[in-house]
Amino acid sequence: MVSSMGGEVLRARLFAIGLIVVTGLSASFPVPAVAEQPPYILGPADVVEVVVFGNPEVSRTVTVRPDGMISLPLVGEIEAAGQTPEQLRQKVTALIAAFVRQPRVTVIVREFRRIRVSVLGQVSHPGVFELSQGAAILDALASAAGLTPDAGLGEARLIRGTDPPIVIDLEGLLLQGNLSFNLLLEAGDALIVLDDASARVYVLGQVTRPGVVPLRGALTALQALTMSGGPTSKALLSNAQVIRRGSPGAVAPQTIPVNATVVARQEGPPIKVMPVDLAKVILEGDVARDILLRRGDILYVPENPWALDNISVLLGVAGNVAFLLRR
Repeated sequence: MVSSMGGEVLRARLFAIGLIVVTGLSASFPVPAVAEQPPYILGPADVVEVVVFGNPEVSRTVTVRPDGMISLPLVGEIEAAGQTPEQLRQKVTALIAAFVRQPRVTVIVREFRRIRVSVLGQVSHPGVFELSQGAAILDALASAAGLTPDAGLGEARLIRGTDPPIVIDLEGLLLQGNLSFNLLLEAGDALIVLDDASARVYVLGQVTRPGVVPLRGALTALQALTMSGGPTSKALLSNAQVIRRGSPGAVAPQTIPVNATVVARQEGPPIKVMPVDLAKVILEGDVARDILLRRGDILYVPENPWALDNISVLLGVAGNVAFLLRR
């Protein structure tokens, strides 16, 4: 009997120690607070349902009019715009209490209003779009079907009323995932995506589609070659070159005295030619030889004089010459 009582006392002490430990751990590691979302503010074009329990003849689903008012039986006109659903519920409850004993009122937002936003500039389908309340920059770009190849990933402009334009870093938003630039839009906003002529590279020479290739983040010489349709049958991939123009201030101006006159001659930006063996990159998988392109770079693929097409032409010319010499 004594041992049984001793065991019970021991278990009670262990339980008490456990409570103390758990309480101490709870105090040391508090549960993080969850940030509350701001309450929704009603505005024109919102559709709200006002339900008065036990009184269906008074309950209504109404749309907030452009003047911000709604109409309900018994109480008439009520200002809803600028109110939260809870504030509107309290207001309706106070007004309808003169007609219904101890009313129980509920306000539910059935349809949220939409906002009209303009998306202009270098987007695939510029125009005016109706977006849901709470839409942001990414929603506007998606509605305009994304950017065009000529769009710059520098600074877009968000025009809002008469305020100064808000600068949106599209590169930070789209490529780096910086959502601080994904601003919420308001009715009447205009998002303008500017053209950035430097956000491109040029692929020339023996490629299927020579021309301009848009620069979107990291782009290598092999990727630019692929985006240009690949090499032609005359391409000399082992002797491809990347031509890069340096910054204008890379070379200091030279001052040349001429008698009593000083003439300042500013050298143009230096040109850097970097060979890239695309043949080894493709055939051997030697990606270390590939070059990461920068804005304004030129990828040039020269012609192979010993290509089969050129050899057949040379043989044809030689045959014609031999025929003429025999005559």
